[in-house]
Amino acid sequence: MTRVGLSLLTVRPGKVGGAESYVRGLLRAYHAGPHETVVLGNRAIVEAYRDRVGGATSLRHLPGLEPEGGTAKRAAALARATVKRLPDGFDVVHYPVAVALPRTHRPTVVTLHDIQHHELPHFFSRAQRAYRALAYDGSAKHATHVVTVSEHARRGIIDRLGVAPDRVTAIHHGIDHARFSPTPTPDDAALELPREFIFFPANLWPHKNHATLIEALARVPGIDLVLTGQTYDAQDALNRHARRAGVADRVHHLGYLKTHELPILYRRARALVFPSLFEGFGVPPLEAMACGCPTAVSNAASLPEVVGDAAITFDPRDAAQLAQAIERVLDEGERLVEPGLAHARTFSWEASAAKHAAVYASAAATLPRTKSARYARPTSTSRLTSEEPTSAQATPSAPPESTPTARAGTTAT
Repeated sequence: MTRVGLSLLTVRPGKVGGAESYVRGLLRAYHAGPHETVVLGNRAIVEAYRDRVGGATSLRHLPGLEPEGGTAKRAAALARATVKRLPDGFDVVHYPVAVALPRTHRPTVVTLHDIQHHELPHFFSRAQRAYRALAYDGSAKHATHVVTVSEHARRGIIDRLGVAPDRVTAIHHGIDHARFSPTPTPDDAALELPREFIFFPANLWPHKNHATLIEALARVPGIDLVLTGQTYDAQDALNRHARRAGVADRVHHLGYLKTHELPILYRRARALVFPSLFEGFGVPPLEAMACGCPTAVSNAASLPEVVGDAAITFDPRDAAQLAQAIERVLDEGERLVEPGLAHARTFSWEASAAKHAAVYASAAATLPRTKSARYARPTSTSRLTSEEPTSAQATPSAPPESTPTARAGTTAT
């Protein structure tokens, strides 16, 4: 059985949006194998993921790599990670959030979700571009194999980073169909929401394009806009823009949602409107479809690939066209429900996990197995005692933090 180390040591739970949803979806599917997966986590990951492992998955704390606190503390943690090595005993190590730290002697799989810093460089400072070139691009270039989440992203990685085509595999995300369903729950009616609204779940990042959506909303009377996600100190700017557009009373930002609340908003919304200028994949449109929510999405980057013919598409830079798309999805929403449900059913985490397993097996085969102690697998006893391991059955030493930055059971995109 292939033994995979899943390194989350550079991750702060609740701060990486869709990339963490990807991790959680794969981890659920990995419970059934076919490989053994050991999640390698910092303290925050251990607290947030204790209940997410079981079956063929387990959790192991590696102390000393805690990317918490302010920028200086996180930079110091990453600096420590550059000189620290992962423990041996794995056939392959997967870095699912792009940054291949700490290093390993074993074959590696790096998931590079997008190369937005190349396609939309003006959204990044010079320092951010330099960091991504080193941490993201460098990790991908030196990986045994690169996984990405769409054919759009795959073409960019090949063309812009020069990674050989046979070293890059596009694997679509899945959908948690038990969670995202058109069937209402008793909690649906309890959530206080506007009577008629369109929905956009997205962190307040520049490429999510909230400003153009608000401009479009001003052209469509009689409908409210509900927003969710991390604000990153941009809430005041959003409020000012809504006031200037004359729609402040129709724009509602609910913040960072609890796990069970997101499907409720999809089910109760008149439509999902997704005006993003860039996505490596773009999960929310599929989640909305799976909940029976009519969907209108940007025609940028990977989104047309993801939604197929099951959504209305529009130019996200044109407020007038976006307003027309809102009117269309409100008028024609009923005809989009069944195609959306059918399309969403073609995406599953089980299928995605099976394709990842094939990549792991291929990557592991690139380095011959050795019987040396350096690469020896730990015994069952050492797995239970070294580096503070935990499992789904372990008793937490402390409850998860209640702040959004540590809540893995919340959703932002």
